[in-house]
Amino acid sequence: MRITLDTNVLVSAFIARRGHSADLLELALTVESLELVLSKIILRELEDVLMRDEVKDRFSYTTQDVRRRVSALRKSAILIPVKSRFKVIREDPKDDIVLNTAYDGNADYIVSGDRDLLRVRRFRGIRIVNPRQMMDIISKDFPDFVMRLR
Repeated sequence: MRITLDTNVLVSAFIARRGHSADLLELALTVESLELVLSKIILRELEDVLMRDEVKDRFSYTTQDVRRRVSALRKSAILIPVKSRFKVIREDPKDDIVLNTAYDGNADYIVSGDRDLLRVRRFRGIRIVNPRQMMDIISKDFPDFVMRLR
């Protein structure tokens, strides 16, 4: 199963360190049959958000902490060169990078908390779900792994 996590899910996973987004990221990084599909553009946006002074200060991150986490993610994920140029999300065209990454990476799912993306529901065969829905899907296929997180 190949999944693309939207930047908002990744930010939530790093900041909260628990909850559906954090559990989902941990599963994607540890379960062999789950493949995390990302792009350099998504990772750059993640780093940009986590490097904001208000985020670093509020959650006690240093620049080195942020870079270390993004680097670990870069090494663990399948990084896709984004070639597609679909323009689907009129309200926020930056969201199209998530669709294009998932499409070019042959993802089965996009996981997002973004309303505009979630409204699409399905894009060229790729289901778009929120973190809780994705955890429900994964728990059916990998109940032993999900139980370890609880």
